[in-house]
Amino acid sequence: MIKRLILFLCILLALLPLVVSAEDYAGNMEVVNCSEWVSMREAPSTKARRLVKVSLGSIVSNCYAFTDEWYYAEFDGYSGYILADYLKPSENETTFSAMLTLYCDGGVEVFPTISSEEIFDLLPENTIVRNCHVENNGRVYVEYGDQCGFVESDYVVAYNHLSHFPHQITLLTNLYDGSQNESVPALKIDSAEDFSLAAYDYSEYEQEEMDDTPLAEFVLHSDKTLNHVHLFNAELRDWDSDTGEAIYDATLENIQYQVDPEHPLMIRAVMYGDMPNLVVGYQDDAGYYHFTFVEISGEDGHFMLREF
Repeated sequence: MIKRLILFLCILLALLPLVVSAEDYAGNMEVVNCSEWVSMREAPSTKARRLVKVSLGSIVSNCYAFTDEWYYAEFDGYSGYILADYLKPSENETTFSAMLTLYCDGGVEVFPTISSEEIFDLLPENTIVRNCHVENNGRVYVEYGDQCGFVESDYVVAYNHLSHFPHQITLLTNLYDGSQNESVPALKIDSAEDFSLAAYDYSEYEQEEMDDTPLAEFVLHSDKTLNHVHLFNAELRDWDSDTGEAIYDATLENIQYQVDPEHPLMIRAVMYGDMPNLVVGYQDDAGYYHFTFVEISGEDGHFMLREF
């Protein structure tokens, strides 16, 4: 009986953030009142397992007042609970789904907290960073790969406001990290053999064949209107086989289409082995930009999109 009651309480705890009233919804909130970081925990208890350390000044999203003491929040692929004393409503007036790093001699410095002078990472020029929040002190909160931090606003520019897309960008991701894999891309992919284009008015992407290199043929489609759909050839530059952290140089194939229910997009491209070499970028109907690997299932050979 006790075990059943515990199970019921665990299920109820998991569902509560989904049924809270509108008055309890807080949207984005900022981490405050700590020296470096605060714990996001699996349950609303200081004895619960810590899921991730959230740095001072970081923005957590989709927040709900679970109790007077705890908030439910989401951060970088995790969802859990943070003590209310360490959160305040986000006052950021400017938020971008994606930004691009600019040239900086030695790389763009990344700081662990909003006011720290300690540098813990350097980002190359033309690196895409996501979920960006411009802070009042001239720094920008950014997420990239499976990391997050703060950069100086002088060295990033809004991705969607660029007058032209750079020929090459640097993508940072984690091939082992499953937190992003739970996302279901709004863009869908199917083999050209399985997806009939006869009923559609579509634009066909032609790629010149080189020698006898076989080309994979697939169709990108969506039930929603998606803009700025790009195809990149991605070349692995560095990979840590222990952690799964990978850096790709991605070269734009100079295509940009709108994909909607009436306009799917057929693509012919070369795919090499198991390591991803094709990336599709697209902007969803809410204005957020996404990157997904194009992969082939090892089980039955069907095409897949894996968001990162």
